[in-house]
Amino acid sequence: MLGFMVMAAFLGITLASTQQQLQPINTVLGDESFIATYGRKPDLRTPQSLRIETHLAYVEDKLRQSSVTHLPAHLQQKRQRLLDLLQQYREAGNFPQSEPNVGQYKPCFMDKNGTICAVGYLIEQTEGRAIAERINARHPYDYIQDMDMPEVQEWIESSGLTEEEYEMIQTSH
Repeated sequence: MLGFMVMAAFLGITLASTQQQLQPINTVLGDESFIATYGRKPDLRTPQSLRIETHLAYVEDKLRQSSVTHLPAHLQQKRQRLLDLLQQYREAGNFPQSEPNVGQYKPCFMDKNGTICAVGYLIEQTEGRAIAERINARHPYDYIQDMDMPEVQEWIESSGLTEEEYEMIQTSH
């Protein structure tokens, strides 16, 4: 009986740590992208880079298929350019690495090596590296909706993408 209890406790701890490590890649879509692409949920053997690349490809496709007829022509063009930049970012495959001391899945705007996240890359390519670094200084592990900076809100409003669409792009590491 004692052996059974020890085994049950071990399995409970293992299951809890496995679930913690397998948090969804995105707060809006979860692991929908991986399931749609591979027909299964990611597991502990799934490289984080594959999860990110799969997610970004899925979101990019989803956003390209969205109707944007309600947007003025200049915002439709900006949106198209941003989605092209997102494709470039994804194809380059250079994603930030979360700091090990964060302790949970969170976005990583820019890692210690200066590698930038997808949303950060879009900002960097359209507004410049300096603004991306200012955002990172204040919000290195924040979700886009928690970035309380006027320049972030202004950029979103003038980009052709909504805040929710940026939330769909943003991954947790």
